This record gives sequence, C-alpha cells and structure tokens, in this order.
Amino acid sequence: MPVEVVLQYLGPIGQGMLVTVALTVLGTVLALIIGLFGALARLYGPWPLRAVVGAYVEVIRGTPQILQLFAVFFGLTQYGIQLDAFTAAAIWLSAYGGAYAVELFRAGLHSIPHEQREASAALGISRWTTLRKVILPQALATILPAMVSFLVLQVKNSSLAFTIGVMDIMRRAELGVNATSQATLLYLMAVTAYFILNFPLSRLGIALERRVAQYR
Repeated sequence: MPVEVVLQYLGPIGQGMLVTVALTVLGTVLALIIGLFGALARLYGPWPLRAVVGAYVEVIRGTPQILQLFAVFFGLTQYGIQLDAFTAAAIWLSAYGGAYAVELFRAGLHSIPHEQREASAALGISRWTTLRKVILPQALATILPAMVSFLVLQVKNSSLAFTIGVMDIMRRAELGVNATSQATLLYLMAVTAYFILNFPLSRLGIALERRVAQYR
C-alpha cells in the first residue's frame, strides 16, 4: 500500500537528507574557499597563476559533471588512491563548485569602483589592507544573494553522488524503488525532500537580494 511505503521510507529518506546536507555544506565551504583564492589569483596574481586558474575554470565548466565525478572516484584508483564514495563526492563537488565560485567572487570584486582603490592608495593604505578591509567586504555583500543561489545549485548537484553509492536522498529513493517497485511514489518523496531543503534557501536569496538592492 502507498501509505505503508511512505511510512516505511520516511526514515531512510530523512537519513538521506542528512547525508545530502553534510555533503552540500562540506562541498560548498571548500568551493567558496577555492573560489575566493582563485578569484584573487586570477585578478591580482602573476600571469602563469592566472593562466592556471583560467584553465581550471574552463575545464570544469566545459566538461560533463558525471565525467568529473567518475574521474575522481574511479580514475584515482589507478594511482593507488582509494577514496570512499562520500569523500570522492565531496572532492568533486568542491572542485566543480569552486570553478563557478571563482567567477562569482571575480564578478563581485569587479563591481567595486576602481576609485576606491585609488583613494586608499592616496591615503597611504597598502594594497592588501585595501583589499581586506575596503574591497572584499563590499564585494561579499554584493554577491551574498548569488551565494545563496549557488548553495541551492550545490544541493541539486549533490544528487549525482548517488551514482557512486553515496547514501543520499536519491540513493535511498533508488533502493526503495528496487525493493518495492513504487517508483512514482518514492521519487516523489525524493522531490519533496529536495524541495524542503531548497525552498527556504530560495526565499532567503530573494530576501537578501531585496535587502542589498535597498543600499545600492
């Protein structure tokens, strides 16, 4: 009976939500770190470093996500690196999200008028201090709504992790389908689980966008 299936898999789907949240948080935090330092390197670093970061961004954005994930999980085994599914998925999500975060931070840094740098230099403030205390805080405030949208995308991107066996929402739903043949019901439960995670984030992004617009 559908009701019995729902009751039976509420627990497993809920556990899958916890795995999805953990994977998304870890992957997004690392992606934002990669993105911040990558953007700084691409804007202010020497040309070889800018070229490396640029190549990284283009390769990640120009190749299929599933191929990248398989390259991490299966490809590294040829070099003696054995990763469990969760770790491999976190590494991939960090690298994939990092490429997009580089462009996100770069756009935020570009949005700050160049006159502020010139004014800081005229006051004798060092370039590093100007970046840390003047430019970066404004850039972060500007891109904050986009960062929330980025988090929503990371939640959805994490669903690919089920292909290598991570016990996330999709994997729990798939196991339920294999056991009960209730595909429509269980995938609908998975959709609901993702909606529960993403809807509050989407509303937060809209609220932040309105708040930021008030101070522009």
